[in-house]
Amino acid sequence: MKLAFGIALAGALLSAATPPSYLRLGDPAPSIASARWLKGNPVRAFEKGHLYVVEFWATWCGPCRENIPHLTELARAYKGKVDVIGIDIWENAKGGTADALPKVARFVKAQGPKMGYRVAADGPDGRIADAWMKAASEAGIPCSFLVDREGRVAWIGHPSALEGVLKETLAGTYDLAAARTRRETELEITRPIEEAMAAKDYPRAIRVIDAAVEKRPALKHPLTYQRLVALYHADLELGRKVSREILEESGHEPGAYWMMIAAMAVQTDLSPEAYAFGRTLVAEAEQRGQANFMFTAMKAELYFNGGDRQEAARIGEEALAAALKDTHATPANLALIRKNLARYKETR
Repeated sequence: MKLAFGIALAGALLSAATPPSYLRLGDPAPSIASARWLKGNPVRAFEKGHLYVVEFWATWCGPCRENIPHLTELARAYKGKVDVIGIDIWENAKGGTADALPKVARFVKAQGPKMGYRVAADGPDGRIADAWMKAASEAGIPCSFLVDREGRVAWIGHPSALEGVLKETLAGTYDLAAARTRRETELEITRPIEEAMAAKDYPRAIRVIDAAVEKRPALKHPLTYQRLVALYHADLELGRKVSREILEESGHEPGAYWMMIAAMAVQTDLSPEAYAFGRTLVAEAEQRGQANFMFTAMKAELYFNGGDRQEAARIGEEALAAALKDTHATPANLALIRKNLARYKETR
């Protein structure tokens, strides 16, 4: 049976070593007063008696873009009953420090009626993302929050599961207390992992992850990315073994290669042997015809982080040339590849 693998954003996006005050179901919804509004009437505060869906997304996030029609359908289906708000966050997570508001505004304008709900953007300080996503221990987007008629956070999760919760809430059958208990039970397991990873205590992270999977086997695949990152740091031999097992189990699917290569490419403190293993995986993916310009770009990062700046620059040029020919390459992809290429050349 093939397994689907994706890339968690926890390592790149949760950067604080000290965990924030946690946001739990039933807590008052954090403020969005600092949001910069791009479409629809601004919502400065959550009014009692109203239901709100707050979805966090980014222009560079493929699944977020794919979810726009779904969110538009929900906004239309529940018009007058639920206010739907999309808030762009983490725009600089893929590189860059400038305020991304103009870029997000252009994206929203280009969507036109296809983006049929209110849209806003977080500020460069990431205040809203910290108050909602980081405080709720959510590390991936798209992610939806339901704010109930009392102004409380009633549900947090992937938007694919949102409609069922909306129906229960409108019917008066949604059990907030039970939902809170279920979520807290899960977070009691996952938060220690988050804290160990943030502290870069990788041996502890491995122990905590393995204990969590033993207690709840269903967590095995959701925690695979974090376990690999920890293994590549603390136990490369086991990391190689686990990687090979995953590839066999998945039938060598592209997503498995992508997950492993990304887990190494975004790390700047691995051993030379770990980066060499990452380059081996890239070569295998290339031989299987699975590589594209992003694989090549990550290959360049593996060489750069491994200390070979000259080779990184050469491969970075290849990645840029491939991206320029690929119709799937976005302006954000090209900007990131160019930025990294300049970084390689500056340090040669």
